[in-house]
Amino acid sequence: MSQTKSTKCYIEEYETEPGHVGLRLREKATGRKVNLGTTTAPGKQHFVQFLAAAGAFKTRMPDIFSRDGDKDCILVSGDLDFDAPDEIRYIHNDQLSYLFD
Repeated sequence: MSQTKSTKCYIEEYETEPGHVGLRLREKATGRKVNLGTTTAPGKQHFVQFLAAAGAFKTRMPDIFSRDGDKDCILVSGDLDFDAPDEIRYIHNDQLSYLFD
């Protein structure tokens, strides 16, 4: 049985290989990985575009990329698949949402 949860997140930038950067969501304060569940290729593309928009406004919303900053965040809400000490995973369904807050 899934439960509904909202999580304040930041974007972590990490090096995937020399010269290439990856992005992932982490929970503010705890740093736990936030996984949006399994989706389709168009769903992944939509999320990548969302993250790209955050990068374009990095100077206006610097806390989007900060674990400790509390002014800006990405608010993820939806049904939980599981909530573990190192990761929160959502079910990618019609209840899932992510927005700048």
